[in-house]
Amino acid sequence: MKYQLIVLCSAALASTAALAEDPDRTKGSGDLFVTLDSDSDGKVSKEEAAANTSFASNFSALDKDSDGFVTKKEFRRNTMPQSKPQYR
Repeated sequence: MKYQLIVLCSAALASTAALAEDPDRTKGSGDLFVTLDSDSDGKVSKEEAAANTSFASNFSALDKDSDGFVTKKEFRRNTMPQSKPQYR
């Protein structure tokens, strides 16, 4: 019984490590950018953005350099909370 438990735990740890190697490429990860980037080229086109009405309606605001694509950097810069300076 102990041997079976050790083997089961080892398998669980190995599969978790394999998934953790590249979490940005795990579809269904809950990351909207990764989900919309259907061709996994690191950017979301207007066509890809059409799959999410909220993203599509904000596409122009997210595409800061107006190149027709929203990169992960543009997406994060505009959707992640900005930290405020701490004054003492």
